[in-house]
Formats: sequence, structure tokens, C-alpha cells
Amino acid sequence: MKKIFTASLIFLCLSSAFAQKIYHNKGFGITIEIPQTWWEDNRNGFPAEIELSKSERKKILDDSNSVFLTLFYDRETIKEGGNYIPKMQFNVASNYEKDFKVLLKATQNNVKIQKKFQPDYKLVKKPKEVKIAGIRCIAYVATYSMMVNGKTTTIRSFTYVIPYKNYVFHLNFTDEIKGKDRSKEFEEAVKTIKIG
Repeated sequence: MKKIFTASLIFLCLSSAFAQKIYHNKGFGITIEIPQTWWEDNRNGFPAEIELSKSERKKILDDSNSVFLTLFYDRETIKEGGNYIPKMQFNVASNYEKDFKVLLKATQNNVKIQKKFQPDYKLVKKPKEVKIAGIRCIAYVATYSMMVNGKTTTIRSFTYVIPYKNYVFHLNFTDEIKGKDRSKEFEEAVKTIKIG
């Protein structure tokens, strides 16, 4: 009986460790699985349940440089003291660079501009082509310093640029260099992305 109870307890712990919740934005057609311990802060984001026609979507994108979709924080980290890193942030914008090579060049230029705003901005992995959900995308990793809970810390940012139809998703996954390494969590989440 004790062995059965122990086995059941281990199974429950493993199940909760790998349990996922699904973020699905109907208006822009993106789905991603998020670990259960992460909490969504969508107070200023575009509501995920609203469906959009092609013309409505175009107007929203034309009226704004970038549309904030949602933000996720690790609930356990927030409980530990309000540290809002790590996080996952999803945005969408119009895709003016329809040609992939032009989009890659534009992304490389944006990275150079970041260095002007963040003097210690460093590329860990340069923008390069990757495939996500069968789509040619751009991925890069950078580090820079920022204020977190009143102190300066170095963060690491994993960015994915995913073009789709006449718009492009910008997915940003951030953790703290001196904190827990979240790269595996981020990689697993990226593998679940579905577009369309």
C-alpha cells in the first residue's frame, strides 16, 4: 500500500511538473503551451478570445507600430519577492518586409539600434534563420543590464521573429543571468508554437 501511495505521489509530482496551459490568440492565430507555474498578465494586452476579420486585423496593425498581446511571469518567482524576471512577452506588428532576407536585414539593423539604448548590450547568438511551426523565422539571444527590484542586474533575452501573412510576431523570453536558467523552459515552449 505504501509503495502504491509513493508511486502515485511521484506520478502526481511529475504530471504537475510537465503540466501545460495553452495560450491561444484567436485574432492573430498563435498558440503556445506555457508551464502551469507561469501566470498571465494580460491587463493591457489584446484579448485572446476576440476573433478578427482580415480588414479589422489590418486596421489594428496599421494604427499601431506594435500590438501587445500578453505577458507571462513565473508565479513562484513573484511569490519569492516580486522579481518580474523571468518573463515571456508576445507582440505582433505589421510586416513591411515581405521578403525574408529583407526582414532578416531589418532585424539585424534593429539589434544595432539596441546598442545605442543599452551600452552593454551584447549578442550571444546573432540573428539567424530557424524554423518554427514550419515557418522561416529569425532567432537571436542577447544580454544587457536593467533595473529589477531596485537593483541593476544582467538579463538574457531570447527573441523570435515569426512572419505570417502580412504581420510578424515578436516573442521575447527573458531570464536573469544570476538566476535560475530558464532556457530549457523557453525552448520547450517554442517547440509547441502553432501559427494560423
